[in-house]
Amino acid sequence: MLLRLLVRSTINRARDYAAYLMACIMAIVVYFCFTAIKTDPVLSKLKSAGERLIFGGTIQIASIIIILFAAFFLAYANLFFMKKRRQEIGMLSVMGVTRLQISVVFFAESLVIGTIALLIGLFFGIFLSKLFGMLLLRMMGISVAIPFLISWGAIKQTTITFGLLFLLTGLLNSSLIFRYQLVDLLHPTEFSRKIRRPNWLTTIWGIIGIVLIISGYYLAERILVLMPELERRYGYGIDAGYLGAILWFEVIGTLAFFQAYTQIWLRIERHWKRLYYRGTHLLSVTNLSYRFKKNAKTLWMITILSAVTITALGSAAMIYTFSQKTLRENIPADIIYSKYQKKGVEQILRAHQVTPKKITETTYKIVDAQFELATPLLSDSMTRAGATGVLPLSRYNALMAQQFKLPATPLRPNEAIAMIDLPLTMIKMPHHKRLAHANQQGIPLQIKQPELPQLRIIHLRRLFPNGVSVNFYGSLNMVAVPDQYYDQIKPATIDHVYALDLTPKQRRDKKLMKSFFKLSQDTKKRSYLTAVRNENGFKRYRVTTKEERSGFVRADLLLRKPNQDRSNANFGFYMYIALFIALTFMLATGSIIMLKQLSEAQEEILQYKTLKRIGMTYSEIKRTIYFQILIIFLLPIILGTLHAIFAIRLLSLFLDNPGLQLVYIVCGIFIMIYFVFYLVTAEIYNRIVNIPLNDDALY
Repeated sequence: MLLRLLVRSTINRARDYAAYLMACIMAIVVYFCFTAIKTDPVLSKLKSAGERLIFGGTIQIASIIIILFAAFFLAYANLFFMKKRRQEIGMLSVMGVTRLQISVVFFAESLVIGTIALLIGLFFGIFLSKLFGMLLLRMMGISVAIPFLISWGAIKQTTITFGLLFLLTGLLNSSLIFRYQLVDLLHPTEFSRKIRRPNWLTTIWGIIGIVLIISGYYLAERILVLMPELERRYGYGIDAGYLGAILWFEVIGTLAFFQAYTQIWLRIERHWKRLYYRGTHLLSVTNLSYRFKKNAKTLWMITILSAVTITALGSAAMIYTFSQKTLRENIPADIIYSKYQKKGVEQILRAHQVTPKKITETTYKIVDAQFELATPLLSDSMTRAGATGVLPLSRYNALMAQQFKLPATPLRPNEAIAMIDLPLTMIKMPHHKRLAHANQQGIPLQIKQPELPQLRIIHLRRLFPNGVSVNFYGSLNMVAVPDQYYDQIKPATIDHVYALDLTPKQRRDKKLMKSFFKLSQDTKKRSYLTAVRNENGFKRYRVTTKEERSGFVRADLLLRKPNQDRSNANFGFYMYIALFIALTFMLATGSIIMLKQLSEAQEEILQYKTLKRIGMTYSEIKRTIYFQILIIFLLPIILGTLHAIFAIRLLSLFLDNPGLQLVYIVCGIFIMIYFVFYLVTAEIYNRIVNIPLNDDALY
């Protein structure tokens, strides 16, 4: 008898478990492929730009995230199924089936569903693991052949992990059987469909929700103005409180939005008679009020998870854009080297019989100088004093046009340009009276040499000629001055930097690039910038290859291609992980909404039959259903996307506003996936409730 009950129960609930099964299979496939990658003998020994790529730790963290989310989804979905089947449990009890027997049936049913999901997941995981590995290498820009291997270690680990999860889920289902009273099972609590006018508490709670959401957005947008003010008053410990306030404002505000503000909004629609009584809108508003009231916490949870997923993907895409931009700025030519590596570079070029496309030499005068910046991160100003590289304006303009395609910048005789290795979003031109007089423009620049007039910095730039790395990683201040002023600067320490550009064919020459890479890895080939003595209060500097602990250090040979390969490999690896974790999140959250809506469809069959009897057509009911399901799917995604966009913009302020095109693409893909869930849910929902009057619903 129990076996027959188990078989019938599993078959009858097959459609109920479809979305649940799909999300479980996806989680198993992703977890298996991550585990297989970690143990793959080829992938574990990969090198990019001469460095071993470490997969294990990051893959392990990603696997734990998937397990935790899978456990949450399994617990939530099974609690939902058990709540839905309370009457079925009550009927079995009335028929004489003991609670122990019912718990055994439900435990076995959970194990059967889990076993099916595990077998299908392992099947697809084994055959997709090579494809996943190839996709990973493609995203990392690495060309390596991967053989088809069956990872028995990954099979064992996946089976044990998800086997325990399904076992715990079965035990949870069994334990719930003993908590229900027979009266409650036969007369389950019904959620009231009666439309009540929102009371004053609901109105206040809804208004608070909107105020909290808008306040969180405002705090995120004005962080570079408000946070420094708070830091000056309360210290740097206030930063965690500020960011925590933004987070909790959005979390609590979103909950209030779905619990109360949606009811206020629908109440306003009821007073808008022209819209309320148009077509079937009255029915839609009534049903939406019921749906929002019943599903408020679920929609809140979906919104927060959607925001986290989009933020993670968007941030990864933005960080990639930022890293590529930073790489182009730091190494604007194929090879950047100092005079101390000139001999080694020329030897390699001769040995490989290579004539580079172009070699550009730049000469700097290094002097002692000082200027001050006002920045919202500091209470007053930031002094940039000490070693400063000086360029003539003509040379500066030529380098900026060649390396960054920027137009020439004109200067008056008393003006200058300063290059700062800080995000410009964190710097503002000084407004304090002590830093800049009202009738004068710019920042005072004092080059500490007798008889040299004071200049005024009128442009702040992040881009350094030849990149920031060769200029002692930004420790050496850089300014460009008019040519006539440059000639007046007395002979000082001279630094020579070279920028070498190769042809595309030369960049693909592995032997040539390997020789350059080997030369760049010589740790002895470094130079140091130190102050040698103090003369009349002015410091003098020198650049030497002798190691100095008190000075600034730089690598004397910088290669763009290996750094670009390493950056692409790292981004591809982390984006690969983020994409598949996000896909698992999306399938699970989409499945939760789908399950909730389809369970409500069973309760509304009689209502829609009644509507047909009073004259509503098939197309009118279908249109009403699609509209209601659209709103239920759309609001969490729109609100979650808004949360994510402001979170990503907050991060972008500290990354000097890199391009957000990839972020918008990620948000678009996310919305498209949920749109597919919406179409599937609406179509199935319509088939359940929108049936001929003489038919019974089959689901």
